[in-house]
Amino acid sequence: MKIRLFLPFVLLLLAAQDSPPVAITSPAAGEIVHGEITIIGSTDIPNFFSAHLDFKYASDDGDGWFPLATLSQPALNSPLYLWNTASITDGDYILRLRVSLADGTFQEATVPITIQNDAPILTPTPIVTATPESSIGFQVPTPFLLAASPTPTDIPRPTPTPLPPNPASLTQSTILSSLGRGAIVILALFIFSLILLRLRQP
Repeated sequence: MKIRLFLPFVLLLLAAQDSPPVAITSPAAGEIVHGEITIIGSTDIPNFFSAHLDFKYASDDGDGWFPLATLSQPALNSPLYLWNTASITDGDYILRLRVSLADGTFQEATVPITIQNDAPILTPTPIVTATPESSIGFQVPTPFLLAASPTPTDIPRPTPTPLPPNPASLTQSTILSSLGRGAIVILALFIFSLILLRLRQP
């Protein structure tokens, strides 16, 4: 009879040990996240005063935490904050949930995550195995004909076109006739001069 009375109390103690009072249940440790994610966790512990969500670079060994949200009410496995990871550079980070108590102490839980927004998320590629065929077939290449190249023909050369006669050229007969006319004019002028001299003599 006494065992039955203590059994519910033992179960409550075991349940309390299985679910820690301060915990981040989503995202899980090592999870690759992108875009908007909902951070889910628990902060329901005695003497709760406030809770803080922070993150930092995984390579930072110091205390370079960046604040995300401040919580004034305890929560039990409930959404704590909607985080848009698109504003954060891709890389490895540590997410921290710290609960401050009324006596000045605190409890915290940390989760390592990877933010990957710019690079595509790699998925495992299935391995294709070759299926043995029952018979081996030979593929005969399809013959093809080469088009005959056209026979080269002689390119006709242009025939020179004779130039028109030069209108300024002079023939021998034209020159002789011009000289004859000039001689006749000179002779006529000479005779006319003699006649004038005779007429002027008294």
